[in-house]
Amino acid sequence: MASPFVLQLGDCTVACSYMLPHQRGEVLLQQRLREAYADPDITVVNEGLDGEATEDFLKRYDRTISRYPQIDLMIIRYGVNDRKRYGIAPFRERLIELCELLERDYPGAKFILETGIYVDYPAHYAFDRNAKLEPVYRMITALAQERGYTVVDVFERMKRETEQGNWDLRARGFGSVDEDEPVLGPALDHLYGQDVRWFTNIHPNHRGVRAIVDEEVKVITNTWPAGLRTTS
Repeated sequence: MASPFVLQLGDCTVACSYMLPHQRGEVLLQQRLREAYADPDITVVNEGLDGEATEDFLKRYDRTISRYPQIDLMIIRYGVNDRKRYGIAPFRERLIELCELLERDYPGAKFILETGIYVDYPAHYAFDRNAKLEPVYRMITALAQERGYTVVDVFERMKRETEQGNWDLRARGFGSVDEDEPVLGPALDHLYGQDVRWFTNIHPNHRGVRAIVDEEVKVITNTWPAGLRTTS
């Protein structure tokens, strides 16, 4: 029987290339799913790429997917770069195109569409980015419902965490992660914390990644309690 295989697709908030290997989402998700299902053979692979929009992945679709003869569960999180590049309606069209290709090439595979990052404006973000991003995420949720997919609502999970006092879910650094020296935690908050721009960063830190993975595991195990295998 083939081992369950999970593939993650998405942008920089999925790739998290600035993090140490043991902090990355695919490592934590694989560990948590193996524990939850008592299955040491579950494999999670991350094909997220910094700066990528859905149209970019479509260009590399064939050469990427050719590496994976079997996929049992697809986890897809795009949107931030798509909205900025061409807007919500064209993003929806490209997301549908991607899903239809994956359904064609992996019949029977399970699908999860994910929403993205919430920011706690005005306390720790310089402008209300949620107002621009939430409509994107609601489109993703509606599309998942139309196509019979499962949703992991990262946006709502991070919003709840923030409302409960766990606001420290994103990296630091005046709006962009320094590729050489990312600041992922509060070590320099005493120097820059009075400037709200210090928190203007859309990338999750290790606490944010753990919250996202926790939400993924809850949704996955509730939706497919018997396991993830689609082939024998």
